[in-house]
Amino acid sequence: MHINPRIAFFTFGVLRAPVGDPLVQGFVDRIGDVYAAAEGSEGFFDRSVRDVETWEHSWGPVIAPACAPDGLAMTRLAMTLSLWRDLESVAAFAYHGVHREALSRRADWAESGSWPTYVAWWVDGQHQPSWSEAVERIDHLHIHGPTPTAFSFRKPFDAMGEPTRMKAPRPAS
Repeated sequence: MHINPRIAFFTFGVLRAPVGDPLVQGFVDRIGDVYAAAEGSEGFFDRSVRDVETWEHSWGPVIAPACAPDGLAMTRLAMTLSLWRDLESVAAFAYHGVHREALSRRADWAESGSWPTYVAWWVDGQHQPSWSEAVERIDHLHIHGPTPTAFSFRKPFDAMGEPTRMKAPRPAS
């Protein structure tokens, strides 16, 4: 059981080229607007923020999941880590507005593979997830499929660890 539960949400993508390459510039150009939309969305609490000077993240060192293809430079990995009120809030943001437009173009910028592109899990209200925790969760989802430990929109679990159904997401505000 979680106290004041929140959803931790980690996204993971493998870019077709390193950041700085013209092939993925359209993706890079949208990052600021997508983050601004997330931060203005109902149900959004917080996210790990990268320092533009040092490239360090506010929630600790960034590491790649084991399910990532071997030998990729970190500049080929697109990852986010955030906290939300519930899974419906994340879905409303993800599938509407500027993020939906970016998702519609993901094949232009990101490779497809056998790895999951996101994972969700419940945390206590005062818990701040780390990047190592996030990659453990996405690797768990990759190996075991959806469980109360790591799940997806299609097969969610409630904060008590029971399978549940998502309510239809409302468009992000």
